[in-house]
Amino acid sequence: MGQDEPVLGPLISSTGHMGLRLQTQNLRVLCDPWVSPGGAYLGARFPFPDNSHLRLMPGLWHAEWVAVSSAHLDHMDLAFLSALSDGVRVVIPEYPSSVFRDRLSEAGVKDIVEVAAWERLPLNDRGDWLTAIPEQSPAEHRAAFLIVADGVSVLHGNDARLSLSQTRRAMVEVGGPLDLMALDASEPRFKAVKRLVRSVKPRLVMTYSGPACFLDPALAQHNQHLCEPGELPTETLRMLPGDSVRIAPTTHDVIRDPHWEGFAYSEHLDAYASSRAQEIAEVWAAHPDPGAGSGLAKRFKEHFVRLGRLSPYFLERISMTVRFDVSGADGGVWDVDLGASHSQQAPQYTFSVEARWLEAVLSGEIRWDDLFLSRRLLIEHTPDADGTYLFGLLKHADADALQAVEDYDKRDPNATVTLSAGDRAFEVTRYCPHSGEDLAEGAVIDEAPEGLVLRCLAHNFDFSLTTGLCLNARCEPISVAAPV
Repeated sequence: MGQDEPVLGPLISSTGHMGLRLQTQNLRVLCDPWVSPGGAYLGARFPFPDNSHLRLMPGLWHAEWVAVSSAHLDHMDLAFLSALSDGVRVVIPEYPSSVFRDRLSEAGVKDIVEVAAWERLPLNDRGDWLTAIPEQSPAEHRAAFLIVADGVSVLHGNDARLSLSQTRRAMVEVGGPLDLMALDASEPRFKAVKRLVRSVKPRLVMTYSGPACFLDPALAQHNQHLCEPGELPTETLRMLPGDSVRIAPTTHDVIRDPHWEGFAYSEHLDAYASSRAQEIAEVWAAHPDPGAGSGLAKRFKEHFVRLGRLSPYFLERISMTVRFDVSGADGGVWDVDLGASHSQQAPQYTFSVEARWLEAVLSGEIRWDDLFLSRRLLIEHTPDADGTYLFGLLKHADADALQAVEDYDKRDPNATVTLSAGDRAFEVTRYCPHSGEDLAEGAVIDEAPEGLVLRCLAHNFDFSLTTGLCLNARCEPISVAAPV
């Protein structure tokens, strides 16, 4: 592939999943590398397609900088990051809490550089730079990286949900259209990505391989989204792990990894699962069922006492009983009242989980968000239950992060913004009543059987521009008026 040869412009290589490598004659940057053989999230998720052949590729993993976008374990490969050579700097976005940095430090990662939103970080003395673009809402700690090297701009979007206004600002920062947007265009996100690409018209789009797959037979039913992404409204590079593109100011050249000759998505999964059976078995062996008398129930109760002290605001918004149906020798059925108006009300959410995986959370090995993403639990709820703040409390479990969400929610509820659809204009509530997304930047107007509909792109909530009512979820209405 020639990673160490001089190039006329940046060489961008796919490293699998949502990772890439950027190289020029004077710079090497890795973004979100995920290469450890044991997968992530308790051996539940693995890069798709299999990128293991890259581990032995000379020079591919050498870099001066490693940019890691989030604390999700398919981005933050702790085994890889903790083994980096001295002098390699790990760049992370600045989030409202220290949890991300703390997890890296505890794993032994030494040289960590936090970058505030839109702050330019010089990467060398030749004018190359990087910045982080976090999602607008602090409820999600995900971010894109914008890199400019040798005059070429690369937006490493990974799975961050950037708004149109953020992407347009990125274009302003680089002084013109983006040369390459690298995006997660898998099925759940495809429509939003297509709309974004159509609006900003980048020169090239690179779609990441994936999404991650489930190789444990107990989780195989979750592989329904493993397919090639659809067509996007610009020249699209479908890059498999090891494929590269060299981007010059006016031209580009794609270099395909011969490893993938004859590759077919539909034929890859079974052989891949067989090749990882030993690693998955080791995960199960490392997490035995806690024996009777292990004190699991006591530690579970203490854990939720601590969580309940983090944010009165979140408890007020949750206001429900949550049931945990824990299977195993020391399990049981345990109800937790989270801000409920009275105890012993019927549970609105039930989490069914094996004690071995709950133990991993209580011991601090993983976080609740990691367990949710592993799919190693079953979640059931009543039809009208809103779990937004319940899941926010569990996945953040940090007072600073929860306070940032509260402050975001409490922005002026009476603020309005004018949005246009053709020759019609509407003055509407500026902030989505569901999670506070700024509708000035994160909304589109579509035709629907009910008439014109405003869609909040944060969670795809639809609001009627006739009545203001939410049409597809339980949510407070928006105000709607035609400006004078």
